[in-house]
Amino acid sequence: MRILAFAIVGALAIGVSAPASAAKKTAAVAPTIGDYEACESKAIALGMPHGQVGHAEYVRECMGKRPRNSDNPN
Repeated sequence: MRILAFAIVGALAIGVSAPASAAKKTAAVAPTIGDYEACESKAIALGMPHGQVGHAEYVRECMGKRPRNSDNPN
């Protein structure tokens, strides 16, 4: 009788935990053109115009992306 009770409790625990682990996750919000423009203006305000070293890395980091390796631009 005890084994049956443990089996039922175990089955219920697995049944309740499965839907919780399969819950939908919210999608990450992609950067918009407005975000890009804001990051561009910040870079220019900091004295990093287009073509200057560090401009592209700053904009990427500002938009929430990791900057690229400076040794390997690809």
